[in-house]
Amino acid sequence: MSSFTQSSQSHSSIRPIHNRIDGVFVHVSNIERSVNWYHRLFDRPERSSATDKVHSIAMDGGSDLILDQHGYDRGLAVDDRPQLMLHSPDVHAAYRRVKQLGLPVEWEIEEYPGMAFFTLRDPDGNLLMICGQPGSKEEEERSDGPEPIRYDGGGTWLTVSDEAPHSRLTAEGLELTGRAMTKETYPCPLRLEAVLRLEGGSLRLLLGEHGQVTFNYGPSSHGGVGDECYIHHPSLPKMFSYPQKGSIPNGQWVRVEWILRERSMEVYVDGQLFHAQQGYFGDAAGRAGICCDNGKVTMRSFFLEPLAAEQQVPRLAVASHSDELTPDAACHPAMTEQGLWLAPTAAWGYASTAQSYRVPWECRTVVRADTGSLMLYGDTSLQVKFHPSGDISVADASGPGQEVWFTGKGKLSVDGMSEVLWKVEENRLMLTVDGEPRVEHQGHYGGGRYRVGIGPDQGSALTVHSFDIRLL
Repeated sequence: MSSFTQSSQSHSSIRPIHNRIDGVFVHVSNIERSVNWYHRLFDRPERSSATDKVHSIAMDGGSDLILDQHGYDRGLAVDDRPQLMLHSPDVHAAYRRVKQLGLPVEWEIEEYPGMAFFTLRDPDGNLLMICGQPGSKEEEERSDGPEPIRYDGGGTWLTVSDEAPHSRLTAEGLELTGRAMTKETYPCPLRLEAVLRLEGGSLRLLLGEHGQVTFNYGPSSHGGVGDECYIHHPSLPKMFSYPQKGSIPNGQWVRVEWILRERSMEVYVDGQLFHAQQGYFGDAAGRAGICCDNGKVTMRSFFLEPLAAEQQVPRLAVASHSDELTPDAACHPAMTEQGLWLAPTAAWGYASTAQSYRVPWECRTVVRADTGSLMLYGDTSLQVKFHPSGDISVADASGPGQEVWFTGKGKLSVDGMSEVLWKVEENRLMLTVDGEPRVEHQGHYGGGRYRVGIGPDQGSALTVHSFDIRLL
């Protein structure tokens, strides 16, 4: 056993695919519920921050348990969801090795900052992922080769990545498969515009470490191409999924714009609004760029335009009788025409009353929840969360100490106002949305006093139009 281990270690540094399982996939339908379930199972803190559709739990022995919601969100068949993640210190070298062995690749290489992966099937059809550092390309394409291609998109210069599988300058512009980035960094607020022609594959606009707008994404069974859109928050490792958003046209010239302001973003295709989203983006900054996976894009122009900083809006409280809602600074609060605007990013935050209210009471609030995210607080011991998935979870310290989920009960309007009534009585709490009863939950609240609060989840925005508390 010891000699085998020593031999394995001595050769591991030269093998592009290690005999090591980095992760085992568990495909889940609700990432936050599953994260808390597994954390309870392994005696870890609950309510861990699940900021993406994938959550990794480190296990004894070195392999991770990877909770993955993507397959359910995108309607992938079970056979199209990876089972294992194999480790590679050089994914490009691993890809070449697989090709040399004559093994068919299911999903071509996708590359992100510091990480790349591709998939293949074993003889029984099991889907395996090989993942790790992007690593090196062919010897002749390494850093001692020709200078990387640079392209003037119209005042903004792009440099093609050394790892780009294909790039060349043509009479029509820069032809690219892979990634091209600016060398300069750009702060928000800004406008990114590109005129391009996409020929297969998916397209990504990039800003900084996290920011991405992904068009035309799809499952591996469709070559990674489809109608899915993903928005990566430019300041956080958090992604918002829009599987049925639609796609940009293939084979024709289109103009795409990504406008980032302090508290909102918009995406336009040929002047038509494709996507709008609120959140706090005022601290976003970084290098900008474009990427095409599993296809080819030709760019005629690419440039960035700084926008004037928004005028500072007074941070005011929302009145409720003689009380006030006072927001945490982490919410980046502002008073708008519609009400109190809240959008926490890296740190949690919400707005709460100054006074404590003895049960029984009811709280009536009218809100605009841009991504369907709303959280109601009774101090920190009682929390009600409306999830973008349309579910509600109740975290209640008076109960068994775990979250209770109500599937399909949390849908809010994402393009208008919703009235939410939260009633807390001695032995139960009730939730009503726009006059429709949604949840009745048993608990022990008699004699309790709560400061009542409200806010969105991290990365989302919430506007509180009105907020009132009535003692019963």
